[in-house]
Amino acid sequence: MRNTAESVSIKPIILVVAGVIEKQGRYLLAQRVEHACQGGLWEFPGGKVEEGETPQAALERELTEELAIQTTTGRFLADSVFDHGDKIIHLKGYLSHWESGSLVLHSHQASVWAELTEISHYALCPADYPILEALVAK
Repeated sequence: MRNTAESVSIKPIILVVAGVIEKQGRYLLAQRVEHACQGGLWEFPGGKVEEGETPQAALERELTEELAIQTTTGRFLADSVFDHGDKIIHLKGYLSHWESGSLVLHSHQASVWAELTEISHYALCPADYPILEALVAK
């Protein structure tokens, strides 16, 4: 059978950003709500990049929306591409610097400040592991 344009389904690629937020030698992890995709897993918080937005601007917006904090996006850490079956997530991880705000969980069920050596004790979303590896290597 020949592949034609009609027989090949193309998965959407969703660009997502994650912030590795460091504060006093610890890093913020947020736990996804149970009913969400990958519910109960831990992640470096962030979200989708909207059309016309830079990844850095998207990350700062998402962290304000999800956690009620203001951050400045720092250096790029790593890319991660993860196939979810119906879509492909392209995750870009950045160091993020806390500027102001009090942490409020709008999109997560829990959060923790973990030392770098403790992060591996948490079940991370698969796409976050390359970001963790880059953080460890830095």
